[in-house]
Amino acid sequence: MRVFLHILTFIFILSCSNNDQATYDDFKNEIKSQKIQNKQIESQIGTNSDADSKSNINSSNHELDKIDCTNKLEAYILAAEKVSQEGIDLITKWVCVSERLFFDSESTNWEIVNPIYITALNRHDIESAIDLEKVWCDHIKKYHNSGKGNDGYDNGKCNPKHYQPEKEGCNFGLCLFTEPNGKVAGSSISSNRKHDGFNLFISNSHDLPMHADSYGYVTIHEMFHIYQYSNLTKTRSRDDEMRMVGKLGTGSNPKDEVPWWIEGNAVFFGYYKYAKEIQDREYFINKMENAMWGKWDGILIEKYLNSEKTINEFTWTGEEKKIGYELGAWFVAFLIDQVGEEKIYEFWTNLESEKNFEITFNKYFGKNYQIYINEFDVFLRQPKDQILSVLDRIYPIN
Repeated sequence: MRVFLHILTFIFILSCSNNDQATYDDFKNEIKSQKIQNKQIESQIGTNSDADSKSNINSSNHELDKIDCTNKLEAYILAAEKVSQEGIDLITKWVCVSERLFFDSESTNWEIVNPIYITALNRHDIESAIDLEKVWCDHIKKYHNSGKGNDGYDNGKCNPKHYQPEKEGCNFGLCLFTEPNGKVAGSSISSNRKHDGFNLFISNSHDLPMHADSYGYVTIHEMFHIYQYSNLTKTRSRDDEMRMVGKLGTGSNPKDEVPWWIEGNAVFFGYYKYAKEIQDREYFINKMENAMWGKWDGILIEKYLNSEKTINEFTWTGEEKKIGYELGAWFVAFLIDQVGEEKIYEFWTNLESEKNFEITFNKYFGKNYQIYINEFDVFLRQPKDQILSVLDRIYPIN
């Protein structure tokens, strides 16, 4: 079970529809057929192997394995060379936990959630990432290349007609699964389901056993992003989609993309839900405390306070990104302390029907987001013990 992926750029180039192109349904049928064949072979040879426990397609000596512990979630893992089985098992476990946490609802839009392709990368081996780009591109060329709504092959970096890596300053493969600086790509959701025909979850590896927890909270973080966007079923432009989720239009410069809300949610729930699942309250407290007072080339809360900016003015540029992510998580904690966790889900579930970020925020949280942001700024100027008391109320001592 070996394969990989990376960041697909959000380019709206729609190719002419080709009715002869295979689709995701064809892919599922192939997996079903192969699984039947595996069972027949196993029956014939009388083995007790686990051949029927996995459904996969083998391409260029790499397998695309279906995660079987899910219910309605259709997720597949593509793993790079030398990614440990333990790492793959941890991804699998936390994907299945995430389904229970965020998608076990009658309101889940499964047509936007499925399929999810998860690439398990080896952070220490860029060559394996480059080699496996071909496997990924072959897959989406075959199954996600049929035109509008299923056009991931054209929308990303796989189609050479639309993307030449050298012209874009890329000297490491296609820079699909790698960064221009020669590093393996970090974890992300790098697709748009309504345009590409799939959700792409890039999962970078974590050194085991010391960083096993990272597989947990990072997987929950990225799966929460899929939950967020799965509530938006209508096709719209990229900018309009970003305005809906608060990534555009909520900063002092409406043209700046800001992470405070979209990423603050994911960071908070990654830490919080992982701690709840392992029943370790101190883990949650420590992660959140470190988010503000840990040494990230300086203490983030001090950098925030010295900047004279509010949380929605930090962009993805340089160290601002870290402040937007980590203090964004604290903003979510600050908000949940006042309105409750359930209101966050109500916000996302009803965002599209309300048609506007600001209107939805006002309705489900009771005040304009800028008022909360200003109050949050005051909150961060309190003594540390008063700030930390919020966490005691969110995750109380039993």
